[in-house]
Amino acid sequence: MPDGFLGPRGNLLTDVVFVCNLVAPAWALVAARAARRGDRRRHMRLQLTLWAVMILNLLLLEGYIRVSGGSGSLLAGSPYEGTGLMSVVIVLHIVPAVATYLLWTGLVVVTYRRRSSPSLALGAFSARHALLGKLVIAGLLWTALSACFVYYMTFWA
Repeated sequence: MPDGFLGPRGNLLTDVVFVCNLVAPAWALVAARAARRGDRRRHMRLQLTLWAVMILNLLLLEGYIRVSGGSGSLLAGSPYEGTGLMSVVIVLHIVPAVATYLLWTGLVVVTYRRRSSPSLALGAFSARHALLGKLVIAGLLWTALSACFVYYMTFWA
């Protein structure tokens, strides 16, 4: 894997995934703003693109971690390797991130089905969609913030 452009021990994939995690909340907020302004088509395109990019990032990173020998291989050289603090930080990153991505994927699937079927139009689901969307954005914000700690402790410290 080519060297990264951020941390001294990061590689290109970890750096790209990290930057995408930092950009995702802002992108999601732009998409939410489009929806509030009534531009649902733009909202949908932005959200689906962001979701696809982030799912691809997730799959590539998870694949890389597995092929590399597990998450411990990424921690090699970090002073936090094997510490309780690193374990806590990783759990505080991964658990909310997984919950966010599951919620987001469910929201994408349900919304797509309702949108593509005239008998299932968003209608009353719109308020729930907006609430769940806000939860997803909050989850993306938390994931970005916690990713900063994970990245620092893994690749910079």
